[in-house]
Amino acid sequence: MLEVVTPLVERRLAARGPGRIEADHPLLPLGLDALGRASGDPRYLTAAAQAEVTGAEPVLIAMPRICAGSDCGTDDLFLRSDLWVGPWADEAGRAKVASLDPAFRRMALALFDREALLFHADEDAIGERHFDAKINATAFAALTRMVDALPTEDLARLEYVALYREMARTVTRTQGPDALWHARLDDGSGPPDMGASALFVFGLTWGLNTGMLSFNEGESAALKGWDALRTPARLAAFENDDAALGALLLASAQMAERRW
Repeated sequence: MLEVVTPLVERRLAARGPGRIEADHPLLPLGLDALGRASGDPRYLTAAAQAEVTGAEPVLIAMPRICAGSDCGTDDLFLRSDLWVGPWADEAGRAKVASLDPAFRRMALALFDREALLFHADEDAIGERHFDAKINATAFAALTRMVDALPTEDLARLEYVALYREMARTVTRTQGPDALWHARLDDGSGPPDMGASALFVFGLTWGLNTGMLSFNEGESAALKGWDALRTPARLAAFENDDAALGALLLASAQMAERRW
């Protein structure tokens, strides 16, 4: 699994020159950390620890009327560095993710469509039937972060587990005939979104590895999605997209640690 992505990472690291790697999305250092742990290669762990996120393409989740107080600002929750902090197992990192629980629950209450089992882009989109793949893939991955961060007995964690499982049903249903997920989940005629597809594969594989999903709930979609991502032509799409590359690294690390 990992040999598929390591050439991409080696080229990305070689292109950085001396000094810290600059990433334009927090998913890249998180993916490097996951790759380092799965492969045992300390170079990837070092690159993740030293990475500096210089900017990011906004994920359009409108927050001003949803969140209030010091635990949530008007910036996009999905780009909060605390949400994607690594490494996964570090207690300080878990505490940062867990601190976002009130804001995340308010967002889910306002933007999660109980019929479609997907997230709307913002409050203005509520009532429409158009669902963006990138936003929903990010939300799906973010749910794994919240479940991992909160104590097992925490009632909020149980809510996130239920939300994750509900969303997983729609994720598997909206996978296209090409085994990828397309820019608009409600319209398979559009172009595939490679970064979103990688995050969906990551989220499904994480669910299988942790027992959050049974084999018949996500195995076929995860394996087909992974096979679709790792063709040479499609791997090229990850070369110059830090968010997508980070998502691919997360997916590959989960695939490498398969327990099913």
